[in-house]
Amino acid sequence: MSSQNHRISLVKGLATGADCSQSAEGDSGQYWWPLAQRLSEQSRPFVLGINGAQGSGKTTLARRLQSMLVQAFGLQVAVLSIDDLYHTKAQRRWLAEHIHPLLLTRGVPGTHDVTLGIELIRRFRAGLSLQLPRFDKSRDDRLLEAQWLQGPADIMIIEGWCLGAQPQSETQLQQPVNQLEKQQDADLVWRRYVNQCLAGEYQRFFAQLDELVMLQAPDWQTVINWRGEQELKLTERTGEGMDKPALAEFMQHYQRLTEYQLAHPARAINRLYRLNAQRRILSVQELNP
Repeated sequence: MSSQNHRISLVKGLATGADCSQSAEGDSGQYWWPLAQRLSEQSRPFVLGINGAQGSGKTTLARRLQSMLVQAFGLQVAVLSIDDLYHTKAQRRWLAEHIHPLLLTRGVPGTHDVTLGIELIRRFRAGLSLQLPRFDKSRDDRLLEAQWLQGPADIMIIEGWCLGAQPQSETQLQQPVNQLEKQQDADLVWRRYVNQCLAGEYQRFFAQLDELVMLQAPDWQTVINWRGEQELKLTERTGEGMDKPALAEFMQHYQRLTEYQLAHPARAINRLYRLNAQRRILSVQELNP
């Protein structure tokens, strides 16, 4: 048996092992191993996007695919979260002062440096080394030290809650979806700015993806529950985090676009993995194979 076939057997064995958790990230044998194998066969360099609401398992999936591709196929894989592209706290403070106070809170389109994201993909495709930014959510700011990845890389995986999202119409923006929009954005300045950013530079960023898959949560309430689990783990690990009232208000920033994506998956999505509340995959839909 060749060394590569031996590596494939070992990694595939791990992927189909009985110790996998009962969640989307545990569906390696049936779903993620075939995805990794297909990625390994693509013309390189190749950019895969993973869309999923908060807590859906997209970060874990990105890391699992990276591990499979490195161990089984000997590929160099760069992983980037759209969260790592958040503007610094100082930059968001400027946006809050000059455009709208709600832009101080990270997350929505307009709070990311997507120009940097486009430049990183350009460097990746050119076979250059990469300095991948990293964002520290416990400090709500970008880390000073980036992660260095020596080029060339074969595959780049980018994961994010709004990858591929489409802007809404003016009519859709008019009706507030929660108390935050009703009370703090009565004049629609925040909603329109977010939508304008999404319609512009974000679409140019999304256009750089060679393939986009989506982990589709069952509904908005499930997303809230998943995000609460994340915050609890963050608090246990760092001693810092949001309490329930703060988290509930924080989640309202994401509600409009998350619900819109769940109801209207982006046209650019190639494969949609429908999840249940335990993050197990219920079905897979080929949208643009």
